[in-house]
Amino acid sequence: MSWLGFGGLLIAALLFVALPLWPRKPRSHRTRLGVASNVAAFRARRQELDEQQERGEIDAARHRELLAEAERLLVADAGVDSGTNAAPQHGGGAWLLALAGIVVIGVAVAGYMRLGAVPDLALRALLAQDSATPSAELVTRLKTRLVQRPDNTYYRLFLARLELEAGHPEAALAAYRELLQREPDATQVRAEYAQALFLAAGSQITDGVRAEAEQVLARDPGNPIALGLRGISAFQAGDYRAAIAAWDAVIAAAPASAEADAVRGAIAAARARLGEAPPPPLVRIAVTLGAGVAPDIAPDTPVFVFVREWQGPPMPVAARRLRVADLPVTLEFDDTASLTPARPLASIGKIEVVARVALGGAPTPSPGDIEGRAGPFERGAETVAVELVIDQVVAPLSPGAAESPRP
Repeated sequence: MSWLGFGGLLIAALLFVALPLWPRKPRSHRTRLGVASNVAAFRARRQELDEQQERGEIDAARHRELLAEAERLLVADAGVDSGTNAAPQHGGGAWLLALAGIVVIGVAVAGYMRLGAVPDLALRALLAQDSATPSAELVTRLKTRLVQRPDNTYYRLFLARLELEAGHPEAALAAYRELLQREPDATQVRAEYAQALFLAAGSQITDGVRAEAEQVLARDPGNPIALGLRGISAFQAGDYRAAIAAWDAVIAAAPASAEADAVRGAIAAARARLGEAPPPPLVRIAVTLGAGVAPDIAPDTPVFVFVREWQGPPMPVAARRLRVADLPVTLEFDDTASLTPARPLASIGKIEVVARVALGGAPTPSPGDIEGRAGPFERGAETVAVELVIDQVVAPLSPGAAESPRP
């Protein structure tokens, strides 16, 4: 049983016992709570829509339509439960309520301990730790818990990934095989299994690796792991055109990711084998942190670099995601970095560039983030070269100012 499930049962039990005894509040108080809850839900929905537009999942028109719908729901909900008459209050029963609460909580906690969910809480605390290398304690606890709960696919998948990251492909393979016996149609698990086979074979494509990757692509043609393995298979066989085609598809799936940068290097190697010079980049950005910016910022804090049409739509034309630890860095952008095929970077005449240390983790700006901006630049036949320093703190919105979804 999860912690949320336990909490839900405990609250339900307390309500069952306590509601007949609880002093009732005026309806106007409940109304204020309801309005506050609705406003919080509306703000969360607005942020979700902003992020969807940022990722290119919806366009500006759809964003406005969905936001207007959320606003209508907010207004409609505000008119519900607007009565102000107070209900009668019970004067006695407080001691009984307290006693009932103590009994219910005691029984619930004892039952929770017996059900064995406490080890899950300890495990999840370890899983939540932000560490580049998995601890031996975490791996040991996962293995112990899987003996107790062999049907927990979440823990088994996490164990497989940890073993792979730790350089133990054989142990990872055993975990992946167990998962596939339970869920043979899980394409992502099969793709990771193919990757583990590849690493266990000394980073060589074997018949088994090829068969697993192609089985994944038959069900999920855009799976980046399987596409990457298909590209490696073609490269090792000397079919560099096929390798480039497979790797281009990987980049198209997530052009702003760190993995896409690695794949771009592989494509450059394949072009070199073909005797082709890589096309010159459209934009080259040298990104650095301003003096005194870095000391108090965690190395894994995300950094977003955007190329945007000058005075155009808010969604970037191209983007990369980095970490503070990656800076300083020089990035090159071509059409493969375009976020949507409908707006290739080569089609944009005038651009601006933005680099932001996102302390809140989101690509949209938040107060306290640190950024640098430059532009406009006319994009022509020559590469646009920009030196960008991140040294400006994003200020909070002034009262009454409209929020902007621009990254």
